[in-house]
Amino acid sequence: MRPIIACFAAALSACAPQYVERVVTDEQDLPVRRAIYQTEVDSVDKAFIKLCDAPGDEVRRFDGDIVQCRSSPTPDFAAFLLLQFDAALEPPTLVVRKKVRKQDEAFEVEMSYFAEITQKSGEPQRIYLRLPEIDAILDGFLRITGGVTPT
Repeated sequence: MRPIIACFAAALSACAPQYVERVVTDEQDLPVRRAIYQTEVDSVDKAFIKLCDAPGDEVRRFDGDIVQCRSSPTPDFAAFLLLQFDAALEPPTLVVRKKVRKQDEAFEVEMSYFAEITQKSGEPQRIYLRLPEIDAILDGFLRITGGVTPT
């Protein structure tokens, strides 16, 4: 498993209820890490996809501007999510999401992460987990790929 996804999975594996900050119900409420790029972001996209190549990882593209790396949590963390959020007995998914927006002459890249579970009603629910370690990893990824993160 690649570093960013491996660290994400490892950090979430140690999760306990006190780490769950809130349940995200609206896309606009999802906390993000941001960086500005002065050139095309094809290299960022390639690097992101390259990090998502472990067995069981899945890359999904939405509207050309959004890419997700989806992976399975450890059994312990999956059980925590299912019990804590009274979910249907379907495997939860860990998601790292990258979104690109053109802004004048630059590009803004947003990255976020969350767990996704299926409610008993059949609807998906996103769970945002506040993990400073993952925030630092995403900020590092954005800087290494040439982005300037806001201070």
